[in-house]
Amino acid sequence: MRRALLSVAVALAGTAGVTASGWALQAAALPPPKPAARVAADASAWLHEYRFVIDIFHFDHRRTTGACLRGWFPGPGGSMSRASLLALESEPPQRVSARLHTLLAAGRRGRGLPVRILALVGCSGELSPILADAAQNGGRLTTERSYAANQPALALELERGKEARFTVYVSPVTYRPLVAFVDVMGTTATARLYLSPARPGLLHRFHLLRQENGKPKR
Repeated sequence: MRRALLSVAVALAGTAGVTASGWALQAAALPPPKPAARVAADASAWLHEYRFVIDIFHFDHRRTTGACLRGWFPGPGGSMSRASLLALESEPPQRVSARLHTLLAAGRRGRGLPVRILALVGCSGELSPILADAAQNGGRLTTERSYAANQPALALELERGKEARFTVYVSPVTYRPLVAFVDVMGTTATARLYLSPARPGLLHRFHLLRQENGKPKR
């Protein structure tokens, strides 16, 4: 399983790679990793800081680009509620609530599952609380040296019951998330994560500017 995850992460990065000896030399110069719970907490903090993420997704033998915006958006009756807006290439943005319990309920009905899974790995508002909960409550949470996004990385692995497994590849120095992988009941998705400020030009590119204008920032 770990080798498969690593292969996916390397594929996302492109054709570049490092030899085992080259990785060993780079690893030797890095500080020892923190405990897994601390790595998860730091990765969660990065995601909390950036409410806008540009993604390169791989799922079901497909590759697509997208972006996800976390914020407050109009709900029923004109009320405002916290949510994530996921935009995939030229498609209109979709409002998602991909918290794991909601995802599993929707998955059993077989409706909207791909979008919800992509939100789990590509939206900071969905992935950050999962990592924060793992950091606080422990459970099966491990790290190992790996390689992702064309650079050395730490693979942070966690499980949520028997239904979902996550691997988040982070920088071994800053613990900034680089790549995220999820397996939910046998359905998998991977996202290369580009944490970015929510600048108007980027929001316009992904058809998110209209949703952002006039809305609270958090």
